[in-house]
Amino acid sequence: MQKLLINRKKIEEWIAEGYDVLQDGKLIKIEGDLQEFLKQFAEGATDSGPKTFLLKELLTWPEEELEKL
Repeated sequence: MQKLLINRKKIEEWIAEGYDVLQDGKLIKIEGDLQEFLKQFAEGATDSGPKTFLLKELLTWPEEELEKL
């Protein structure tokens, strides 16, 4: 499996394509309320749960941190 290279330019492209979330390395388009979707992961947050990132939030991360994802 090829490692996904993540940088700001790529994130901007994904947002332009309509994606909202990166979850366990997969892009997701959210239909409906984005906050409700994210809430389900916050309520039962554990280290064993899916790693879920809001793409708009990732745009604020330093490039070094994005490379670690």
